[in-house]
Formats: sequence, structure tokens, C-alpha cells
Amino acid sequence: MPHRVSVIATVLNEAESIELLLASLLKQTRRPDEVVIVDGGSTDDTLARIERFGRATDLPLKALSLPGCNISQGRNLAIAAASGSLIAATDAGVRLDDDWLEHLLAPFAGDDAPDAVGGFFVADPCSTFELALGAATLPLVEEIDPASFYPS
Repeated sequence: MPHRVSVIATVLNEAESIELLLASLLKQTRRPDEVVIVDGGSTDDTLARIERFGRATDLPLKALSLPGCNISQGRNLAIAAASGSLIAATDAGVRLDDDWLEHLLAPFAGDDAPDAVGGFFVADPCSTFELALGAATLPLVEEIDPASFYPS
């Protein structure tokens, strides 16, 4: 029996980038069964954009608000509100590859499923500053040791 999968994320003032994440979730080769996003009290229109995207598409989207919460508290609330037997966590401000969720879930298909899996990420800069920031703070994929890399 296939797993029911909930994708979770926390946001704070991500109005300029949230639709990029949501659109990439909509294009997944293995669509999430639900998406739960917790807003930590954005002062821009992040929450309104999430709700508008949910109404305009068939992405099963649940938006919650917990002003003042930190990332850990937001993730815990999202997990508590999620109905999936598997949780996939991501962040706002990212664009997911179309097969991200499919690859993330592949290890759970067999009889010897792991307790958890993780993935790698690369910078996707839109400006010279972002290019420099990514080069200064993120390792190259070929420099990562999968046995010791913790993505979050």
C-alpha cells in the first residue's frame, strides 16, 4: 500500500518566493497528498499568497498561522497537523526539482524501509549577491559525504 505523504514547510515574510515553492510542488512527478505550511507571523502578504494559490490550484494545501513561532515550533505544528504517514520537510525560498519527492520516497518502497532519508541542495542564484553567498556557504555536491551530511 503506498504511503500517504505530507510535505511541510515554515515561512516568515516569503511573499516574493513562496509561489516558486508551491509551483514546484504542483509539478512533482509524485504529488504530495497534502502540503502543510506554518506562517510564523509574516508582515507581508505571504499567508494571503499561500491561501490564494491553494484556491486557484488542486494542490491540497493547509496554511496555519502561529505568530512568533520559530522554525522548530512551526515544523512541530505542521507535523501535528499533517495526516501523512510520511513527512517530507522543505523550506520556503527554494525551487524543488520535478522529481524531488519521488526520489525522496524511493527508499520507502521496499520491505527494509529506513526511518528517515535526506537530500542535497544546491544554490539557484538570481543575483550576483546570491551567487556569491551560495559559493561561500554551500558545499559542492561532489564535496558532500552522504554518510555524514545532515541537511537541516
